[in-house]
Amino acid sequence: MISSVHRSALTALALGVTLGVARAGLAAGGAEAADPREAFFGPSYPPPLPEAPLGWVGSQGYGAWIFPRPNRQALPLGAPRDGGVVPLVSREEQRADEPCGSFLRVAGGWMCSKRSATTAPDSPWLLANRWTTPAPGPLPFEYAVSFGAPMLSRLPRPGETLPGVGDRDVPLRGWHDVHDDLALDAPITPNGPLPDFLRDGGAAPTPWGPPRALFIKRVPRGSTVAYTRAFEALGQVWVLTTDLKLIPARGLKRFGRSSFQGVALGEGLTLPLAWGRARGTPLYRREGDGWQPTARRIEPRALLPLSGVTARAGRRTYYRLRDGALWVALDEAAVAEAPDGVPYEVRDGGKWVYVQRRRGTLTLFDGARPVFTTLVSVGIDGATPTGRYFVDSKHHHTTMSGERGEPRRFWMSEVPWSIYYDQPFALHAAYWHDNFGEPMSGGCVTLSPLDAQRIFGWTDPPLPEGWGMVQARFGQPRTFILVKD
Repeated sequence: MISSVHRSALTALALGVTLGVARAGLAAGGAEAADPREAFFGPSYPPPLPEAPLGWVGSQGYGAWIFPRPNRQALPLGAPRDGGVVPLVSREEQRADEPCGSFLRVAGGWMCSKRSATTAPDSPWLLANRWTTPAPGPLPFEYAVSFGAPMLSRLPRPGETLPGVGDRDVPLRGWHDVHDDLALDAPITPNGPLPDFLRDGGAAPTPWGPPRALFIKRVPRGSTVAYTRAFEALGQVWVLTTDLKLIPARGLKRFGRSSFQGVALGEGLTLPLAWGRARGTPLYRREGDGWQPTARRIEPRALLPLSGVTARAGRRTYYRLRDGALWVALDEAAVAEAPDGVPYEVRDGGKWVYVQRRRGTLTLFDGARPVFTTLVSVGIDGATPTGRYFVDSKHHHTTMSGERGEPRRFWMSEVPWSIYYDQPFALHAAYWHDNFGEPMSGGCVTLSPLDAQRIFGWTDPPLPEGWGMVQARFGQPRTFILVKD
């Protein structure tokens, strides 16, 4: 398993200059910012339906799109989250000569009022989905990795046998070994009482069709689940997932959270910069035509300002530190620097994202001015393609899988702050590891949750309040993304 750097703060080297220091990893004895999920998912959860003078329209599954006009042939603007609601602007239905037949005006557009949406205030589906309301902050849900746990539609009744829950003490192997990088050995504990719709033998409602059987599927080892409520019933702890399913907690390990984040750039700090690698980064002193290693090293994910002066020795490139005394080798540090000139896609100004794939860095630019930089994890073995892209769509959270339809072999649940630019490739948060700066993914550019939330809010198009995803449109602002080696 690839280990994480579990530190609350990294110590700067005494080099005679003041050095910026990145915060990284899980706190190991130091103070850490409070997690908003703890209070949000507490005993008072879930929140009531939001107030709307004219009511709201709720999503009953795939197809609940928001359109720019009352016509399903138009390119959708976006959609609410599954089970989410958006407020009505008018209760008057707009008839249309097309398969939907009837549309409702909502904040930001139009929604078909047929099967995929409902305005019923007593809809069991929408009321149950208040239990999947995301929390504020960088992580919208609690997350856990599965060790083969079963997924159920309800609690077992007397005489029903619970399938095996998997062995959480057997480490993951192969491709999946990085997916328990932040998994905690401590058992999942309850954060509140049994959800109301599960009382007295109740089952999770479905938007349409008959109730599902008790056993739905097994969550494969290495796949992840997102949940909001952990509760006690039948002598053990269960979790309620964001798709209203039940999983015995003893087949899961809850993820801790990374507190790593990048740095804002301005007058006191600008490019180029060097981040220390996970294995530690040595510093060199120039002696004649050569460079001799010193006893000093950059701690993992510590940040050093560079002067911009470089020198080559054979195939190696060295960067001089800003104080002018020591050097760092490019192949031993994650160096963030500006490219040669502004890309032609933003030559007239505008925001853009610059990913340096081999270096594991990402920098935000406003025109020629860098405003933020951080470490990212790209695809293993060069799986992240280089190229020039624009944001295609943005999702507050989305489940990722390589399968069509309902996944059964492998998936990552409710990945937050996902920015697709060349599907299936995206910028997104990774809640399952804390090794940013090193290749870790199957091809996407993954960030810490704090960084991903920041970049999601900074890029265009913006996500309207209450929506789960937004689609970029030609003629509207779309942030440019440049991925280079």
